[in-house]
Amino acid sequence: MNSLRKEMQIVFQDPYASLNPRMTCSQIIGEPLKVHNIVSTKEEYEIRIKELFDLVGLNHFYGK
Repeated sequence: MNSLRKEMQIVFQDPYASLNPRMTCSQIIGEPLKVHNIVSTKEEYEIRIKELFDLVGLNHFYGK
């Protein structure tokens, strides 16, 4: 089941009800990376988050 979950995507209808306002964008993006063991080290975690920000055209500043 965990391998299938990596291929699934949730589309939230109301971002104010579904995202924790106390978490940064980096924390929100990084949470599934940790849960699904996609990254193993802190350095790999930070690099992958920066890559994802670049992929969608966001400045890394928004992750803080």
